[in-house]
Amino acid sequence: MSKSGQVRVLAVTAPKRLEAAPDIPTLTEYGNDTVFANWRGFFAAPGTEQAKIDEWNKVLSKMYNTDEWQVVRDRNGWIDNYKADKDFYTFLEDQEKQMGSLMKELGFLK
Repeated sequence: MSKSGQVRVLAVTAPKRLEAAPDIPTLTEYGNDTVFANWRGFFAAPGTEQAKIDEWNKVLSKMYNTDEWQVVRDRNGWIDNYKADKDFYTFLEDQEKQMGSLMKELGFLK
């Protein structure tokens, strides 16, 4: 819609400008330190064997590093934000803290 002129995107919440939209500034550039990326993840059931988790991490890492996946990310304006295993867990913990603080600030949580 922005490319057709129906809407004007004021800013993105990504940590840096998107390659797919380099003219759109980040909120940080406007002095607002809000950074939030639309992420997606793969989850395993509790008790899943570490060998199976390692196998999935290997497959997903391999897929992530393909030219085809880069095309998909570029087409959708997704940032390069792959995290596996413990890095992803840490990311989720940080997201929970950020969103909890924001929800309290906005009055949605007490």
